[in-house]
Amino acid sequence: MKKILFALCLLLFASCTRDVVLVLPPVSPRLVLNASVSPDTDVTAFLSRSWFVLDTVTDDGVADGNIQVFINDRLQGCMQPVPDSRFAGRYVLPGCRVKAGDRLRLEAGAEGFEPIGGETVIPDPVEILSVDTVRFTRFGYAGYEYPSIRLYVRFRDKPDKRNYYRLIIEKLTEYQKGDSVITCSSEPACSGWLSVVYEDPVFRSTATNPVIEQLDGTTCRGTFTDDMFDGEDYTVRSSFWPVDHSFKGDSVTTTVHYDVRLVAISEEYYRYLVVIRNFSISLGDAYLDGLVEPTATYTNVEGGFGVVAGCQLAHRRFTMPFGDKEPYWTPFTVYD
Repeated sequence: MKKILFALCLLLFASCTRDVVLVLPPVSPRLVLNASVSPDTDVTAFLSRSWFVLDTVTDDGVADGNIQVFINDRLQGCMQPVPDSRFAGRYVLPGCRVKAGDRLRLEAGAEGFEPIGGETVIPDPVEILSVDTVRFTRFGYAGYEYPSIRLYVRFRDKPDKRNYYRLIIEKLTEYQKGDSVITCSSEPACSGWLSVVYEDPVFRSTATNPVIEQLDGTTCRGTFTDDMFDGEDYTVRSSFWPVDHSFKGDSVTTTVHYDVRLVAISEEYYRYLVVIRNFSISLGDAYLDGLVEPTATYTNVEGGFGVVAGCQLAHRRFTMPFGDKEPYWTPFTVYD
């Protein structure tokens, strides 16, 4: 009876509509500074501007800005626009690299905007001890079978402080025809989608919204902390599907790699991703976005918006053996 009453209430509310005139006062734009800095590359950043919700934006990059780089309170230099970049607003300081424990601060300005700044501490590297895989079959709707792979990533956590991590799984497909090689990634899905389920309990512990506390980890973006295993070796579990094999054809050879990336991330990076995971939530075919509490976007940039964060990457790759199933698409395919 309760279910019937609930359904009637939903129909009642769904049938009632009202037009509302929304008056939004314009807001002056601010600078937006985003940087994810690793010891593996020169310090880079992206400088853009915020825009009003009713604006038509074609390019929000700020190409005439000024970004100064400080490491441990010492000025390292002024960043330069990245030459030949597809996007205006990309900057780099050639030859400037950070190391674990460094405090990085970026201060930016541009004509017509208030100055802004943000800082982070570069995290310690993470050591992957092993990556084990198990094949299994996942059953979906109407008994449909999905060949899947479960991953067991074992790594070593450093003690005496809270550490933050992100697990990323990506499929890279190399298509070779003669001397030409084209590589396509599942992010974005130009050569087929890849569904990742973050199964381990550590992923559920990052939920900050009651609506998603009980979900299976598909919305967590791979973020977790060491709260459950501080200072110990730990094996984190996840799975993905579909599973594709490499294939050697008459003219095109397809080689499928799966990259496992365990990233040590700064607290700022973690806090940003935790907020982002609350923005779009689905359970099966049902989208639960309307049940989510409004959340302000996280920023650690004073006077503006954006995130200045640090990370360190540990990477493992495994290549799939050749099979007898020809890929349904290759970038060399010509359509009439």
